[in-house]
Amino acid sequence: MTLGDYAQVLGFAAGSALVAGLLAAVVLRIARRAPLVVHVIVIVAAAVAAVAGGIALTAGGMYINDADTMVALSVTAASGVVSLAMALLLSLALSRDARGLGRDARRLGAGDTVEPARRVTAELDAVQGELAESSDRLAAARTASERAEAARRDLVARIAHDLLAPLASIRAIAETLEDGLSSEPDRHARQLGSHVTRLHALIGDLFELSRIDAGTLALSPETVSLTDLASDVVADFAPLAAQHDVVLELEASDAVTAEVDAQALSRALVNVVVNAIEHSPVGGVITVAVDEHEGSGRVRVRDRGPGIAEADLPHVFDAGWRADAARTTPRLGLAGGAGLGLAITRAILEAHGGSAGAARAEPGAQFTLRLPRPDARSTPPAARAR
Repeated sequence: MTLGDYAQVLGFAAGSALVAGLLAAVVLRIARRAPLVVHVIVIVAAAVAAVAGGIALTAGGMYINDADTMVALSVTAASGVVSLAMALLLSLALSRDARGLGRDARRLGAGDTVEPARRVTAELDAVQGELAESSDRLAAARTASERAEAARRDLVARIAHDLLAPLASIRAIAETLEDGLSSEPDRHARQLGSHVTRLHALIGDLFELSRIDAGTLALSPETVSLTDLASDVVADFAPLAAQHDVVLELEASDAVTAEVDAQALSRALVNVVVNAIEHSPVGGVITVAVDEHEGSGRVRVRDRGPGIAEADLPHVFDAGWRADAARTTPRLGLAGGAGLGLAITRAILEAHGGSAGAARAEPGAQFTLRLPRPDARSTPPAARAR
């Protein structure tokens, strides 16, 4: 055969394939809503038809005898029938897996669990795996959402109780004073002031927590002496502790500095100190220690109260958390009782890139506030607060 003959054969083959492909594209376009089986069979039939057409055109153009042409076409037809049968089996398996993926997708949308399953191709197998992983992630998200919603309802109920209790007392005292039935108006006035102070503290905590949740807690960091900050808090609250027969003392050997928002960090430390005073027994001692640990500033507050159960330690800084009865009943009424102060403390420390932790002590409990080195802070505080 000459080069021209080879070119002629290639032309016949290409022309046959082009015609078969165009016809298949038209059929698939018309039957685009047909099942997967139909699409696969049309594609395979087009391939067989392209081969058969190429053989027939080549035989006619090259003047090949009819016997040889019939043999070639018979072989092509037999191969085509087998190919169509295999394509039918494969397409049925693909169609079954596609329907299975559809069912699993609907189950995923309905919130049901999707189990892993083997599919006939790597692509379908990967899709099935993604559906199963998405099902696991959605289940975990639903569980977390349900826990968060239950915690939110519990927090709202506790806050409502803590708001209603002093309001009821204020109303009763006000009615007593208004009717002139009070034999001790000065004492009742002091009680009113105490209830108002408690309400003010609770509302302030709620406002601060809402700012933290909304990501609007903006910090103004500056170089601050943690020793001086802790010393000021101890000096401010030592008289209050003394009124309830509790000693509040400071331990700080050297000056420790950190780049923090002094007002925000002071509030965080006050929440911990007030919590310690609330739960310290008569004659108890509260120690506020400031030092540097592993290159970071550290403030530790230890009380000698009833302590915290091991199982409760991971929840100490959760909003609305309350421990057992021994550590639940406040003695002073300063913290509001809703369990918001320590949650605010953790948020403030995390906004600074630090952390707040709690541990058991014998006796009592120890709260630790850690602040990282200034050069370890790569993200602005306001961004972390969000």
